[in-house]
Amino acid sequence: MDELSGVELRHLRYFAAVAEAGTVTEAARRLRIAQPSLSQQIRLLERRIGRELFRRLPQGMELTGAGRLLLGGVNRALGELSSSISAARAEAPTVTVGVCRGVPRAVLATAERAITLGRPLRLAYERIDSRLQGDRLRAGTLALGILRMPVTASGLQLCTLNDEPLGVVLHAGHPLAGRPELTWSELRGQRLLWFPSERAPGFAAAVLTRLREHGWTPDTVSDDHGSHTLFRHRLISEDALVALRPRSGSAADPDLVWRPVGPEPPHERLVLAAAAGTPWGQYLATESKAADGLPA
Repeated sequence: MDELSGVELRHLRYFAAVAEAGTVTEAARRLRIAQPSLSQQIRLLERRIGRELFRRLPQGMELTGAGRLLLGGVNRALGELSSSISAARAEAPTVTVGVCRGVPRAVLATAERAITLGRPLRLAYERIDSRLQGDRLRAGTLALGILRMPVTASGLQLCTLNDEPLGVVLHAGHPLAGRPELTWSELRGQRLLWFPSERAPGFAAAVLTRLREHGWTPDTVSDDHGSHTLFRHRLISEDALVALRPRSGSAADPDLVWRPVGPEPPHERLVLAAAAGTPWGQYLATESKAADGLPA
């Protein structure tokens, strides 16, 4: 037989309150319930346990031996429960954040500040390509996403984290490395070390279109490993090969240099995204208005 069958937490709280107050009247006042209802609940508890817990005396309620045994256990249980509730409330909730590849550390730090605002949150990051994050956000399997624009924004709320022009990354010994700034015509004949376009098709299409508009239609060399060591190895070991990255996304490396290119370089825009209508979406809507100087 289950010893707890039919015994509810409220019954135990009522029992402890009567034991502490010494009378049903005072316990009912403290619990803010009717005295007849409290008396009924105490009798129900006694029936379910199968023992009298109180002696009813003219001056009040006195615990029996069984009642004293039960009270010790109830007080310990309620104390443990209270401690567990406090610990659960203090536990930092986990927020799942999708992150596309190549997010600079400074941009990630900006996102963390925007998300936490000093609150005790645990951020769980998942590496997810920009093209996949929208569906995950709308489905609710991601709370937030850091992704590279443009993407289909239907059902999403976006807040810009970083909007930066792309520049040219090349080996320090490259013939063009000595120039402080490059033009598009100087890049003709150079191949482009480029990520697989399916990771962020909107961004890839926008950048390559801008390059063609400036008269540079490079052969692309796939950089699908995501490793800086291999990235730099390709640039150092292969002739006439350059990459395009924002300055903030170019790791300090004595063997590589970053040079601005113009006119009108393509930009990389990284955003923090959430599903519209969710609490995080509403928060980002407020943040976007504040960033634009509009009333929230």
